[in-house]
Amino acid sequence: MERDTLIALLCAEDGDVYESCRDALQAGYDFEVFDGAVPVEALLTTYRRRERHTRTRGIRTLGFVQAVDRLVSAERLGELLIGQVGGAGTTWFYQLFLTPDGSRLVACLAVSQDREDAARR
Repeated sequence: MERDTLIALLCAEDGDVYESCRDALQAGYDFEVFDGAVPVEALLTTYRRRERHTRTRGIRTLGFVQAVDRLVSAERLGELLIGQVGGAGTTWFYQLFLTPDGSRLVACLAVSQDREDAARR
């Protein structure tokens, strides 16, 4: 997937996490959308656990609860593509979930990469 395509998908969504991720892409952050779709059921198991972990440890996030809610709503799709934006030295690490054909963004969340937050992991 091209950077401009991903930016356009993020522009179609409202919310701080989408705006922040779009800004990160426009600033040149690394990104990747992985080949092969993942079952939504497996994603729900993983990301419910991760949301609980970040919350109990006090790690800052953007849009995490909403992303899990959107994954629940996307169960009918069966599978989703996973993407990420960020890397070493970035403020936030973004996780993206897209329809199996990559034509629509289902959800986006961000986890702080701040050193203080990282120490809580």
